[in-house]
Amino acid sequence: MVQESSLLKLVRPVGLTAAAAVFALTAMASLPASAKSISTLKSWDGAAYVQPFGCPDTTTYGQVITIPNNLTNLSKFSFEWINLNTGTMVVRGEVYAWDGTKATGNSLYESKPKKISFSDGVFHKVTFKPSVLPVTPGAQYVIFASTAKDYEKCTNSYQLGWGYIPNDVYSGGSFVYQNNGGDEGQWTTQPWSGFDDAAFKAALN
Repeated sequence: MVQESSLLKLVRPVGLTAAAAVFALTAMASLPASAKSISTLKSWDGAAYVQPFGCPDTTTYGQVITIPNNLTNLSKFSFEWINLNTGTMVVRGEVYAWDGTKATGNSLYESKPKKISFSDGVFHKVTFKPSVLPVTPGAQYVIFASTAKDYEKCTNSYQLGWGYIPNDVYSGGSFVYQNNGGDEGQWTTQPWSGFDDAAFKAALN
């Protein structure tokens, strides 16, 4: 059980245990066409998740990443989401620079609004595609999704769980979140909370 917030809990269905790989450091993985990725997916057991993301309170979840040497563009990033109840929400993927405690500066990328309404009990990979977003090697950024800018479009207090690894497997950042109740202004003015790592993949070149 995650103790950092009463609103955040690690959930693993009965009978499923984390693979030994959860405790291994995730290395840079190769992608086609000389692209590379930062990914924790090999360390995820495919079942554990942290929740609740959505309405009414915890509207922002994400992951801090550090850009590896010789890579200067972020092309896409994805997270693993699972349905917790019935309803709908509208989310946007976002990228900001990270100052060590919070997002900083102006938005570097904001996706189009994406309607989410899963009706099953399986994980879905949700991908956002900045395409060509210049980034600086060695710098930290926060890649995240939020319902904050579309808060009023949430129905039935719809919530999701995010694929999550209960261990710090990625040394370049951590899973982060804000209980901002739909106030996106807090992204760059209030410290975020964070621990361990989300199950995520970010493609760079």
